[in-house]
Parts: sequence; structure tokens; C-alpha cells
Amino acid sequence: MLLLGFVISGIVKIDLRTLVIIIGITLMVQVIIFLIEYYYHKNYKGPGWWLLWSLSALTGYFFMLARQVKSLEHISILGQNTLLIMATTFIYIGIMRFLGKRERVGWLTAIFVLFFIPFSYFIFFDDNIHYRTIILWTAIFAVSFLSGYDLWLHKTKQVKLAANICLFVFLGHGFYAFTKVFLLLNGKVITDFYSPLFINTSSYIEALVVTIFWTYAIVVMINQQLSHEMELAKKHFEVIFSTTPDAIMITSLVEGTVNQVNDKFYELTGYTPETLLGKAMPELNLWSDPDELDHYTKCVSRYGYCFNVETSFQNRALEKFPCRISGRIIQLREEPNIISIIHDISERKQKEEKIIQQNIQLQKINSEKDKFFSIIAHDLRNPFGTFLGLTEAMADKSNNLSPDEVIKLTAVMRDSARNLYGLLENLLEWSLLEQGITKFNQTDVLLFSEIRDGILTSSDTALKKKINVVLNIPESERVFADANMLRSLIRNLVSNAIKFTHEGGTITITAQILPDKSCLISVQDTGVGMNENMRKTLFDFDAVNSRKGTNREVSSGLGLLLCKEYVSNHSGEMWVESVEGEGSTFYVRLPPVGSA
Repeated sequence: MLLLGFVISGIVKIDLRTLVIIIGITLMVQVIIFLIEYYYHKNYKGPGWWLLWSLSALTGYFFMLARQVKSLEHISILGQNTLLIMATTFIYIGIMRFLGKRERVGWLTAIFVLFFIPFSYFIFFDDNIHYRTIILWTAIFAVSFLSGYDLWLHKTKQVKLAANICLFVFLGHGFYAFTKVFLLLNGKVITDFYSPLFINTSSYIEALVVTIFWTYAIVVMINQQLSHEMELAKKHFEVIFSTTPDAIMITSLVEGTVNQVNDKFYELTGYTPETLLGKAMPELNLWSDPDELDHYTKCVSRYGYCFNVETSFQNRALEKFPCRISGRIIQLREEPNIISIIHDISERKQKEEKIIQQNIQLQKINSEKDKFFSIIAHDLRNPFGTFLGLTEAMADKSNNLSPDEVIKLTAVMRDSARNLYGLLENLLEWSLLEQGITKFNQTDVLLFSEIRDGILTSSDTALKKKINVVLNIPESERVFADANMLRSLIRNLVSNAIKFTHEGGTITITAQILPDKSCLISVQDTGVGMNENMRKTLFDFDAVNSRKGTNREVSSGLGLLLCKEYVSNHSGEMWVESVEGEGSTFYVRLPPVGSA
């Protein structure tokens, strides 16, 4: 206290106008400080109010200087002191907003009204500086007490130091105001604003001190909040960095060395910290294509970021996988680095490939459907038309037909009906197969008996065309196959051979078990054969050739497609060898037991 007394005694000797100049300079500096704080921290709610505080205080200072002009004295007194109350109020509002709280609007309004009305009265109706001073400092005391109380209630840990300094200043300011009011009410009289009385001089000194301390405390409060948020941001970044489902790596922009990666990166690439950290990107061979790494680095360097670049990475075992990478430049230890996020899109690519295959399959199904309807519309219509014409001829001319003519017509009708039946049977089997109704059931079957049963339905047609059907099949050989599909397979191949073999030709059916236990079946004819283009597209649904047989028999080409499907169900192979004009040989290989 003794030291404080000496200090005050020394300060009291300073001329009041010198103190006023010092306060003016201090307020100007304060405005600059809070203008900078507001510019850089607009996201906070407090700095704008604190800027208003400093501007109000500085404007009040100019009103104080204008009091020396007699014609402006009364207006200057009202302006100076109203702005002083407003400035103190703005400090309080700024602190509350900065802490995320709402100020007490009702109390502030009441204090301002109870100040403004009597203060104005003692300016314009009863010019009394003594009463005005009491009213002013009473209002200052009320605002200071309210500010200190709310700050004590709502201060937070992260700004504790600055909040305590502000609280100390508010309490000190309020105590000074209370003391001054007490002295004025107990005999101290002020008659001149610029009189060198201690009660006047102390006001200037107190104003200078609290201004400095408030400015310092508020700047510290902003810095403490920034430090706290930076610490939180760092912790949040570390949590996100370590828990994100994507791989993240941080590499030096200049040297390209790996400085940091998360656990997902190790998991995705198979590297360990010892084999990865501190190594240059090119020597790690993480990018499947080094040119893409160069392009990515240049993109980030030029624009500061690069998003959603699809590329291909490879792990430590050099296994490639598709990924999408995004990167941005960040400052790490005051050096530019690239933070890259790598998202494995293998699953997405697989789904896309699956969709592409499904689209291809749908196109194939649509094409087959169109072909199917074409067969029904064209290949069934003509035989039915022929059959209908024969029946109408027999019905209309039966009385005029000789027995020989009737026999010929019925023979033609029989052949036509047989062809129609074969075509309808193939259409039905194809439809059931495509709908998944036909069940695939492999059993141990006797090869000779199944092939013999398969050619029985075609024996009459072969006999009529005087075609010799030869079987070269060991009677004891067995094969693991679906019996129904095997019979239909042989029936269609033999029927097809009969259609395209001239009268008197030969069809040879051979079957044998190969050394690898697979079964090879061949159907060889001496028929018309086929050209190279027809042979290549023989099993292509879109290129099915409905050519006529040697006796103008109907052929849709659907039977061979059925054969191909049956062989595929057995995981077997089917191919044809043919020379135009010399005949064809169809081969079917069924895999051994257990490999189908």
C-alpha cells in the first residue's frame, strides 16, 4: 500500500491534459488492436462488440475534448458520458457472446434509462457536475458489478486466466466507482472537470489502467480460446486420422517422403512402419503407374488440392487394386506436405463389372428372346402352313384321290408332323432350360444304351433317306452324366446329321473313354458340310442359320444351341470340324467324375 501511495503521489503531479493525451493515444492503439482482432477472428461473436467498445471510448474521448468549446459543452458532456456507459456495456456483451451466453438485456436497459434521464436533466435543466458525476459512477458501478458477476458464473476452463484478469478489473473498476460515489455523497465536491483534484486525477489514471488491463485480458482470452480450439482440432484430427475407414498418408511436398500414415494404410498395403516411414514415394512402388504419381503430385502442387482421382495402387506383394485418391496441401512443422486419402474401390469395381456382365447377359437374353419369337413366328409357321395345306387337300379332294395318292399325302403329312414335333420339343426344352425348370442331375449311366435310346426317334428318318447309322461304342463303358440331357444331346446331333446328309450317306457315332477318364463322343456325317463362317458362328444365338436340309427338311438351328447348353451344364466342351461338301464331325467331351 505504501508503494502504491508513492506511485499515486507521483502520478498526481502530472498535468491533467498530459494524461488526457496519453489516454487518447491509448484508445487509438486499442481501436487498431481490436480492428485487427475482429478482422482475423470474425467467426467469434465477441471481437465485434469489443471493437464497438474501443470505437465508443475513442469517440467519447473526442467529445471530452469538445467540452472546452462553450457552445458544444452540454452536447459534448452528454455524448462523452453516454458513450462511456455504452463502452462499458459493450465489453460486457462481448464477453457474454464470446462465452456463448446471452447478456441481461433487461438489467442493461434499466441501468441505461436510470442513467440517461437524470443525467440529461442535470445538464440541460440544472447544470450540476457534482450530481452528474454521482449518477455516472453509480451506473458504471452497476454495469461493472453485473459484468463481474456474470463472468464469474460463466467463465470456462480454456479461458480461465483471461477471465480472472477481466473479473479482477471489473471488480476493481466497480470498487473504484463505489468509492468515488461514496466520497461524493459524503462531502467531496467537484466543480470543474479539469480541476487538479485527486478525485479527478484518479479517474483518468483509473481509466488508463483498466483500459490497458481490459485490452490485455481480452487479447489473452482470444488467444487462449484459439489455443484450446487448436488443441481440440489436433485431437479430433488424430482421432479421425486413426479411425477413418480410408487409408491416409502424409508426404513431403518437396522431397516426396512418407512422414505419417494411419493403421488402415498399413492394412491396405501390407507395409510396416519400418519399411514405409521416411521412404520416398517412387522407391516404394505404391503407384502401379509412376506417371500417375507424377501427374497427381503436379496437380496438388499447382492447385493446392486434387480430388477423386481414380488410379491403381499395389501392395507390398505387388498385388494391384483400384482406388480413388484425394489430396490437399497442409503445413506440418512449417513445411508443406500433402495429405492424401486413399479409398479402396475394389468392391465398387467388382459391382460395376457385375452390372456390366448382367447387362451383357440381359442383352443376350433379349436377343435370344427375339430369336426365339422369330423361330416361333417363322420356322413354325411354314411347317404348320404346309401341314394345314395337306389336310385341306385331303379333306377337299378325298373323293378324287387314288389310294396311292392318299398314301403319298399321308407320308408327307407324317414327315411334316415329325418335323413339327421335333421343333416343338426343342422349343419346349429350350424354354424349360432358360427358366431353370430343367433340373441337372448327374448319375452313373451306361453310355451305349443312352446313345442308342437317343437315336431311336431318328431311325425312321434315316431309313427313309437310306442313311447308314454306325455305332462305335463299347457296350460296357459308363459315364457320369444327366441321362435326359445326354439322350437329347445325341438325338439332336444325329437328327441334325440326317437332315444334312444325302440319301445313301453314312453317320458314324463314336464314343471312348480317354486316358484322363474324360469321355469323348463324336457324330460324323458325309453330308453337305459348312463353310468357315458358318462353322465359326454355329453356336451363336444371334447368328443361327435356318437352312434347309437335303430333302428340304425344316431346321431352326435351335437343336445345336440346346446341345451347347447341355454340354455347358456338364462343364464339358463342344466343337465341330467341317469341310464344305465333305461332311461335318461334331465332338463332345464330358469331363471325368468329380470335375464337372
